[in-house]
Amino acid sequence: MDYVEYTAPKHVRHLVESYWISTLHPDDFEQDYDFIIPDGSTDVIFMLNGNYLRDDVKKNKKHLVEYCSLVPAFSKAVKVYQKPYTKCLGMRFNPGAIQQLTGISLQELNEAGYPLEQVMPELADLAMDEALKNTPAPKIIEKINAWLSSQVKVPRQNHIISAFISEVVKNQGSVTVKTFCDSFGMHKSTLEKNFKHATGLTPKQYANLIRFNYLLNKLMFSGESLTQTGYDLGYFDQSHMIKDFKKVIGITPKDFLEKKFTVPKLAALSISNKKQHFGS
Repeated sequence: MDYVEYTAPKHVRHLVESYWISTLHPDDFEQDYDFIIPDGSTDVIFMLNGNYLRDDVKKNKKHLVEYCSLVPAFSKAVKVYQKPYTKCLGMRFNPGAIQQLTGISLQELNEAGYPLEQVMPELADLAMDEALKNTPAPKIIEKINAWLSSQVKVPRQNHIISAFISEVVKNQGSVTVKTFCDSFGMHKSTLEKNFKHATGLTPKQYANLIRFNYLLNKLMFSGESLTQTGYDLGYFDQSHMIKDFKKVIGITPKDFLEKKFTVPKLAALSISNKKQHFGS
């Protein structure tokens, strides 16, 4: 698998955390399916080459992703069925960005994914027109950045939400909502209402997902034992860590590592860059 992540330029950083490009190769496929890992973000996915099936467990059906989709934040890993040489360009939006661009609260988006042309038709047309012309992905990103600059002239950021995310990322997900709210003299319900409006998740759900992504990163790249990994991330014991892992992905860490999934590496790699976007 080829994976490259690009930090958004300063003039659109209030909207986009980062871009990423991934290409799957024949030797990436150990299983007939893989997992997309939730990271607390809302993403737009542009299919530059190929397509994939996304398994919607709740509705017991699969969605064919052929062109471009808006994928709201979700809390459990989803199965995907892809083919070799599938190439995607992704945009990872910052909290509140979709509101600024569309007027839609993420709390209202309760489907697994939406055709982008229904939500942001100009962006869908721009990116897919360039993809059909075989424009290199970095050039498509430049055009997207220019379009974003024309849409939102005055950045609107909720500093409380930004502060909470920064604290969560800095502490690898080990943050209690009550402690954070007490430090700001704020009622817990105020943070929860604003956070869900901007991200579609509760603050606790977001913190749990960030910790899960750090756990995934350590499991895949650190070489540490499960015991040491759990200790590093503040789990009470190994069984607690395994329970949290299964809650998100449905299998144990041991089973996950034995199956040698490929796509979760994107999430495991991207969490390493979170601190440069949000951490202090």
